[in-house]
Amino acid sequence: MSSQTPSQIRTEMLPGATPEVPVEAPAVAAPGSLVRMLEVLDQFTPDQPVIRVDDLQARLGYTKSTAYRYVKALCDAGLLAQASQGRYSLGPRIVELERLMRIADPLLQAGEAVLPELAAEMPNSMVLLCSLYRDKVLCVHREGPEAIEAGGRRISILRARGLPLPLFQGAASLVILASLPTPRIRALFVQRQAEMAAAGLGADWAAVRQRLAGIRRDGQVTTVGRFNRHLAAVSVPVRSRDGAQVAGSLTRIMPAEAYPGEDPALLLQRLQACAAQVSARLA
Repeated sequence: MSSQTPSQIRTEMLPGATPEVPVEAPAVAAPGSLVRMLEVLDQFTPDQPVIRVDDLQARLGYTKSTAYRYVKALCDAGLLAQASQGRYSLGPRIVELERLMRIADPLLQAGEAVLPELAAEMPNSMVLLCSLYRDKVLCVHREGPEAIEAGGRRISILRARGLPLPLFQGAASLVILASLPTPRIRALFVQRQAEMAAAGLGADWAAVRQRLAGIRRDGQVTTVGRFNRHLAAVSVPVRSRDGAQVAGSLTRIMPAEAYPGEDPALLLQRLQACAAQVSARLA
């Protein structure tokens, strides 16, 4: 993400108006053009929720006319909205689609049916349901308190719905990564070998493959003190209803000092049983 100061847009536009397009857009965009247009949405992040057209042009290598045309099309679809002159944020259609997902997403519906009982069994813990999106792991649903009492303090757990988690670190992510088809893991290794090595997965393909094969055999990932020395996490994969592919992961986060006090085998069995219930509810 560029850190340069956004340049000022010189085109004058009334508040609430969509940008003026210097050239006429084609009636039907080619598939490649649609992909490039949707790349605009990838530029919005929690750190930069509002973006200028000039920044989009510079980052994505568009001509000015192409950048304006794409922004106008996304505004017309409600996916972007003008925040101020020349500056845009995500639009109301995103909110509408989020509501539709909450109504219709099978993984979310399954999680809402299964997770509350699981979370209640250990009040001072949190249960997460995550899924894979592109090369990101996203929190789909969570149950439990906002903070966990551990190490003599209250530790806030920042795992809200829609929050992306690192793909190569953490129990919730690693158990998904290990369950992916080998060709996909191999492609990730080729593209992001340095990240995998930095995360401790291995410096070469043989080491990475061996580490992930071990996770598949175990059917779980347990970490203690990985992101916070006072917390432990146990995660198991959630598979599609037919078992053919991984749909996500089910994770319990708890105080590190409480983990040895629990029976690890029973804790794992309970997570696996609930993961099976989630899988059975998937369409």
